[in-house]
Amino acid sequence: MFVQKLRYLNLFWPGLTLAAGGWLATQPAQAASFNGLYVGDQTLDAIYLTQDTNQNGDANDPGEINLFFDGTNASGLASPTSSVFTLLQGSQDFLYYGDGGTDSVYRLWDRNQDGDALDAGEANVWFSADNANGFPLLTPNGLAQGSDGAIYIVEADTVGTPNGDFVYRTEDLNGDGDANDAGESSVWLDLKALNPNSSPFEITFIGDVAYIIDSVGFDTNVIYRAEDLDGSGAIAADEVTILIDETRAPVDFALASDDNSLFTVELLDFAGPQSVFRIEDGATTLATEVWNSTVLPDEFSLFAAFSIAAGPGGELAITSNGGDPNEDTVFRLLDLNGDGDYFDDGETVVYASRALNGLFPERPRAVAYRTPASDPVSVPEPGLVLGLGMVSALGYRRWHRRST
Repeated sequence: MFVQKLRYLNLFWPGLTLAAGGWLATQPAQAASFNGLYVGDQTLDAIYLTQDTNQNGDANDPGEINLFFDGTNASGLASPTSSVFTLLQGSQDFLYYGDGGTDSVYRLWDRNQDGDALDAGEANVWFSADNANGFPLLTPNGLAQGSDGAIYIVEADTVGTPNGDFVYRTEDLNGDGDANDAGESSVWLDLKALNPNSSPFEITFIGDVAYIIDSVGFDTNVIYRAEDLDGSGAIAADEVTILIDETRAPVDFALASDDNSLFTVELLDFAGPQSVFRIEDGATTLATEVWNSTVLPDEFSLFAAFSIAAGPGGELAITSNGGDPNEDTVFRLLDLNGDGDYFDDGETVVYASRALNGLFPERPRAVAYRTPASDPVSVPEPGLVLGLGMVSALGYRRWHRRST
């Protein structure tokens, strides 16, 4: 009877299908804009490209999870993915990521469009502590691309090396594929000048406005709002404010944005279900719960949610890692009925889970939406100068950074 009803609904809602485990999902209507997710796994030490090739809503089927980049690369980069903290799908098909093992930001490009960035010349260091300007890079916790095309990097220091917490603005001025040369990086925002207990994580932009999530040690966690109003290339004290703090919405590690709103996800189940909130920056800052873990299928749990990403059609992706197969999962949240939340039937999709596919993920930390491939002729070759060689709940605290 249920299948008959499902067929009837398909007359009015094309693409409604049964996903693994029996809950509803819709994909063909989304497939034109959904092009997969990149996932950084801190146990498998790799970045994977996951795609829903059969359009059933998930990436748990054979051939849908593929290695995109790791230490086997032919670009000569040693152990470049030992702890992927953050992923950024940039313009011109470039994928940027911050690695906490090598304390570097890398740029990847699938130049031959074979589904990975493992070939020679497809990967290079974008920014590191070897930069000619002498800026430290101990923990690249967050990445974003501004409306100016520059790559903004959140740097968090450590207890052992308290160099300061910054947002760097980086750009490749000489076309060699990196931002390590003189004049290619600058301090855009000094976070410890705002609060000496700074402990920043992600950054995202809506237009010209940047939003930075900061757990500020034992102080109340905040999201900063920063805008370079005078065009000086750096944020002055009167150009940054606190948009919202953790008393009104989850403010932990994860932060994402679409063209209009911010999204956060609660790191752990501190009190009640873990929630996703939409935050709207306007004359009044609005914070609205749009999802929580009570709508998960019974077989699955949400544990440490380190990352959230905003994708096409208003959808979101969140990661969960907890050690058990039903906790190591990437979820897609789909607003199928356009009511602005993800609480309804079929709107939570178990996109990739070891409990379903037996293999992946093991410890998903970072997630980013893949954008469609563009004409490779229009993209400059990376690394022309470099050549081919190249947590726990207490994770808020600075001394945990390098292990999470």
